[in-house]
This record gives sequence, C-alpha cells and structure tokens, in this order.
Amino acid sequence: MIKFYPFITLLLFISQIASAQTKGLNSLTFGNEKFLYKKITADIAFQDNFINTPYSLWTPDRYAHNKLVATEMEAYRQQATLMLPSTGIEYDVKYYRLELRINPDTSAGKYIRGKATTYFTTAQANFSVINFDFATPLVYDSVYYHGAKLAAGYISRPTDLLKITIPTIASVGTLDSVSVYYKGVPPVVPYFGNGTGYVKAKHNSTQNYVYTLSEPYSSYTWWPCKSFIANDKADSLDLIVSTPTGFKVAGNGTLVSETTVGANLITYWKERYPIAAYQVCTAVANYVQYPVVADTVNIGGTRMPVYNYLFPETNTTASHTSLDRVKLMLTTFSSLFGDYPFKNEKYGNYTFGFGGGMEHNTFSGESASGVYNQAQYWDILAHELGHQWFGGNVTCGSWHEIWINESFATFTESICAEFAPSVSAAAGYTGVSWRGVHKASAISTANQAQSIYVSDTSNMATIFTPAVYVYERGAMVIYMLRTLLGDTKFFQAIKNYQADPLLQYGNAVTADVKRHMEAVSGLNLTTFFNQWIYNKGFAQYNAAKWNNAGKQIILQLPQTTNSSALPHFDMPVAIRIQGSTGDTTIVVYDNNGIIYYDNDGVLTSTGSSMVQYNLSFVPTTITFDAFNQVLANGSFTKDAGLTILAATVINFTGKKEGDNAKLWWDIDKGFNYASFEIEKSTDAVFFETIGTIGAKDFPNKKDFSFTDNNILPGTAYYRIKVIQNEGSVIYTKIISISGTKDNGRYTITPNPANDYILIKGTGVSEKADIKIYDATGKLIKNLLKQSISNNSSLKVFVTELSVGNYFVEIQSGINGRHTKQIVIIK
Repeated sequence: MIKFYPFITLLLFISQIASAQTKGLNSLTFGNEKFLYKKITADIAFQDNFINTPYSLWTPDRYAHNKLVATEMEAYRQQATLMLPSTGIEYDVKYYRLELRINPDTSAGKYIRGKATTYFTTAQANFSVINFDFATPLVYDSVYYHGAKLAAGYISRPTDLLKITIPTIASVGTLDSVSVYYKGVPPVVPYFGNGTGYVKAKHNSTQNYVYTLSEPYSSYTWWPCKSFIANDKADSLDLIVSTPTGFKVAGNGTLVSETTVGANLITYWKERYPIAAYQVCTAVANYVQYPVVADTVNIGGTRMPVYNYLFPETNTTASHTSLDRVKLMLTTFSSLFGDYPFKNEKYGNYTFGFGGGMEHNTFSGESASGVYNQAQYWDILAHELGHQWFGGNVTCGSWHEIWINESFATFTESICAEFAPSVSAAAGYTGVSWRGVHKASAISTANQAQSIYVSDTSNMATIFTPAVYVYERGAMVIYMLRTLLGDTKFFQAIKNYQADPLLQYGNAVTADVKRHMEAVSGLNLTTFFNQWIYNKGFAQYNAAKWNNAGKQIILQLPQTTNSSALPHFDMPVAIRIQGSTGDTTIVVYDNNGIIYYDNDGVLTSTGSSMVQYNLSFVPTTITFDAFNQVLANGSFTKDAGLTILAATVINFTGKKEGDNAKLWWDIDKGFNYASFEIEKSTDAVFFETIGTIGAKDFPNKKDFSFTDNNILPGTAYYRIKVIQNEGSVIYTKIISISGTKDNGRYTITPNPANDYILIKGTGVSEKADIKIYDATGKLIKNLLKQSISNNSSLKVFVTELSVGNYFVEIQSGINGRHTKQIVIIK
C-alpha cells in the first residue's frame, strides 16, 4: 500500500516553523492545511511518523540494491571520457523543496532565482560534508543549516559542485537538512539543439516562455541537487514558483494553490510520490488549461483528474481530439500493467519546446511543433504515458540500462494501438503495423553497431544517440518476451514487476526484469538476456524449409546471424500457416539450434532444427513472422525432400503399478522409424533417457510398453522421443505419475549433505538395502544388508556424488520400501 505525506508539506519550511516556535505555537497553518510539529534540534522539525514511513526508510534489500547501483555509477564515472560531477553515495535524499522566481520576460536572459531545501539521511559514518551538483554559472547567495546562515568558510565551489561542510558530524541514518539560496543564468546543455536543461524560448513568434528538461544529467543546471545518479529518489517534492501574472506554471504532482500577490502569481505544486531529480520539472508560459474544468478517469476506483496546459495557438479542436484519447490510454495501460502509478494526483500534458516529449512524473512535456495541431497525433502521447509506469514508477537504476525506461515506453506504443485501436486508427496504424515500424528500424543493417546496454554514459548524446538501440531494438526484445511467454504470463510478469516492493517507486536493473519474467514463466532466460541485451545484431532464417503430407506439416529452421560476435541467438520464432480452410500461427523456441515447442504449457525439445505438427487443415502458405513479433528476417521454401515422420504417436498413457511406473503408447503406422527413447524428468523441463526400444526388434509393431522400476517419490514426468530413420524427431505429450510417499519411519541428516548422510530408523531395528538414485532414476550407489535402528545412525559417504538432487531408497523385509529425497552440495 502506498503511504503519502499530506502533512509534511510545510513542516520543512524552516523559516515558518521557526517563527511559529518563537510565538510559542505547536502548529502551523498554510492554506487549508494544518501541521503539527515538535522541536528536535535547532529549527529542524518533523512528524514522528515521517521517518517511519515506507519511503523515508528504505527496506534493507532496496537500500543495498540502490547503493550497489550508485557505486557502479560512481566507478564508471571515474573512467568516463567526460568527467562528470561526483556526488551522492554519502547521503540519501528524502525531500526537495524548491521555491523559485521565474520571469520569462526578464531582460537578464533565462534567469532563475530560488531557494532549494533538501532533507536527507546520512549513509556514511562521520558524515561532515554534503555535495550537491550545481552548475558553476549559478551563484549561491547563502546556505542555511539548522536555521543559521553558514559562514563562507563552510562552503566551497569546485567545478559544477556545491560543497557544504556540516558543523555537526553526524552518524549513519541521521535525518538532516540544508537550504541553499541561489541565482543566475543556467548554462546551455549542448545536446539536441540546446533544447534541454533550463531553456528560454519563444512561441507564436513573440511570446517568451521557460521550460525544463533534465534527463539524464541536467537538473544541476538549474537547481542544487543530486543530479547524476537516477536511483536516489526523493520521497516527496514541493515546488513553489513565483512568476508575473499572465503566466501559468506547470509542475509535478497536485496543484495546491495559485495565489495572486500584487503583480505576481504564486503557484504551489506538491508531489507525494518518490521522484528522481531528472523527473522534476517546471514550465512557465501563457498557458490555457484544457479542459477548463478537468476531466476525470476511474483508475482502480479512484477518480483522478486529467487536464493539459496548452499554448493559446495550440488550443485547437485537432489537439483536443488527440488529447481526449489519453483517458482511454490511461485505462488501457492500467488494465495491462497495473493501476496508473500516480493515481492520487493527476495526469496531463503540457506544451514545451523540445522536439518530442518528456515523461515528467504526472505531467508530460510535449512538443508544440507538429504535436498538438494534429488530430491523428497519438504515438508520443502513448510513449510518455507509458513512461509513467516504465521510468516514473520503476526507474532505471543506471543510465547504462536506460532500456528499462525507453524500450518499455516504446513497447507501450504498439500496445496502445493493439488494445485501444481507436487511438491510432486515424493515423492508419494497428498494433501489428506499428510493431512493423519498430522492427524495420531495429533490423536495418545500418542500425547494428551497438547493444541495447549502453556502455558509454558520459553524456546525453552517448546515451540517446543513436536512439534506435534503446528504443526500437529494445522494444523488439520485449515483443519477443511477450511472444515467448504468451499474453497471460507476460502481462502478469509486468504487473508483478510494477508492484514489486523492492522496485515500486524505486529503481530496477536488467536482472530485475529477467527475474520477473522467469518467475512467471518457469523458464531460464539467462542466455536470452545475455545475448539480446548485451550484444548487437539479429537473427536470419532465410533458409527455412517446409513440407507437408496432407494435414501434417514439418518445418526446418536453420538460423544464421549478421553478428560476428554471436553465431546464434536464442529466440522465439513465430510462423503463420495458412490453407484454404484454416489459418494459425505457431510459436517455437530456437535454443542454440534445437527447436522447442509448447507441449501443454511446457517447452519440449524436438532434438533438432525441425518441428512437426498435425494441423486441422491442409497448409498451402507459410509466412515467417507475419505479425512482426521477433527480431529476425526469414522466409520459407517448400522442399519435397523434407520427409514427414511416418510414425505418429496417437496415444500415450501411464500409471503407477505397485512400486513401478508402467507406460503404454501406440502408433498409427509401423514403418520408417528407427527407435523410441523413453525419457524421464523430475521437473518436466530437463529430461534424460532411461530406456530405448529399437525398430528392428519389433518390426511392424504398433503398440508398445515400458516399465520404470525406479519410480521416485513426488512426481515423475515421462515422454517418448520418436526417432525417424533419417534422424527427424518428434515427441509425445508429457505425462506425470506420482511416486511413493514417505511415512516418516526413517530420517536422513544432514540434508543438504556434503560428505555423508546419517540414516536413522524410528522404532525399528533391522537390516535394509540402501540404494541411491540420481534425479533421472539411475542407480548410483547400492549397499546391501545395512543395520538401521533408532539407537544408532547408519553413516553413508556421498563424497563421490556431484551437486544435485538424489533419492535414497531404504528397503527391508519388515517395513517394505521407503524413499527420501536429498540434496548434495559442495
């Protein structure tokens, strides 16, 4: 459950608290809110419950996770070509309060004046210095600590830093604060046409306005903060901006008040969700609000306001048509990813000067050029809204892994077109065709120079240029995960990822995405992630073949790559099969050249690059990736020499008989096969052969059986591997048989074991045979006539066993056979 801090807002406004205390008051009223406080030291005050809230004290796991990422960022920064300011790992930000004066019409250029108050907890012992990233052209007037102005000797200004010595040395976990008064002209950020950072521009040719866009590193160009580490989010933010009347101020969170004081407008925004410094935003322009009275949308039972700030010239019917679709996007994404993460505040879009969009939490900036004046405009609106989940709620823990933000947001564009088709219909796109746009870009030969993982994060250009890798290429990898898992499991994994208490309103790395995809699917995706995230290139299936015999079809899928680093990519392959009476799409998984297919929810190996299906219609056309689901090119050629497997298993059953498992299967033709291999597994994933029946031994036979004399406790899984004379392979379905149950008559310790195990009986004194089997049922150790009693333990050495699961069978003439599972570790 999310916990907010509606009563902390102005407790942190030290000057007002100090004044209240001077008057002997124990409360403070601002607007319609009343705040209780108590004296701590000097003029630092806070509510007792503030430091006990979920976002004020990180859980140990989250704290360690974020510190790890911060350390990694710091280590990389020392090696970067461009040395970035170094701040941050010595403290955790809890709260920012920005009180700014912004006048777009000032003759002093893009001037800013303000006060920045930061509440933080110390993360290192003997804490005595706090560093803020702070652009050199900005000048600090004064620094206040515990209500007192610090002498100049406590403050120094290394390049693009503000270094403040704290008079009182603090221990780890101390909550403290400092306020910086500053002013100046923010520097130009020299990327993307100087359109980021703190920007003064004109719209409608003559009207001045100011906006900010701080991703990834530019927050420090307009306020002192922790700018270069994305994974230290403030628990909350207050943004109070003074500007001349006639202007309107955009900001994060909830609009508390707009108060006219003489010729000035004081606008107060409060954000009560955790927020990274780069997501903090403001914009000052002669905005008009659309709708004038905010619309609302129901998000999980919460009626949330939705509205937009537009330049007057963009307040058109065409822009209204586009913006009105955002409500449908909100409910669509909420149903697929989990509730909109900031539903207790708002969502909207405001106009700014960057040539695209920016996903500031709760209020996305959108380009005035070619955006609001088009009724068919939709994709960037969907992208920036998608970022509220992927980037706003769960933020990349390192700029190396910016794909966690951008690839997912790009992915949400096609999701919007697919699940809310009316949104993109006016522009002529469907989910499939928009995926095709992404695939064409990602698979272009010109776009294969680097990986999704960004090695060089030294500046904005190296992170985002070329954008294709963390946008389209990354989105295609996410499409492949969806294709592999299927919609039910994939979207459940996404919801789990968004709601994970270690990630929600925090940060994630690639391993976190992988962990959630594996948890829901049961698959081992290590190779998939290693290949697709950290390598470049794509797969090709240009030599794929197919053939059929009536309604039976066989497909052969040899893969090549355009990557010199990887001869093969593990990946799902989507194949559309059409005939005059049918149309179906199958998905197989190519694992190092071995094709796996879905067998009742379990990926089952074919043992080769071929797979065979029984269809309900006669196939005539085979299309590779007809719906743009995978990052590969391919085409099929019909090959009459590709032989359909003649032996088709039409029935496969089994049951437990006494202490054994009995298996039966039938085939509909008794020729053209070489053998049957009986395979067994304890997890329905990894199978090993436990027996083979050769064709030459049973000519023309159509029904077969096999007895497994080593059935184990728990559940055993079986399948038959049917091998054709020329080497083609098909598999039966997987069946399960429950083994013997332990009655608790014997105990085995230690478990897990390393060197030996001790077997002890309960109420028994007998001679018993001890047998140890591996996980497939293979006999590994056989000890006859061993003495077991409840007075002494039988010691059995297991040093020769490798790491894994084993089964110990104890059989005596008195108590029958009993089996226990053990684990061997080293």
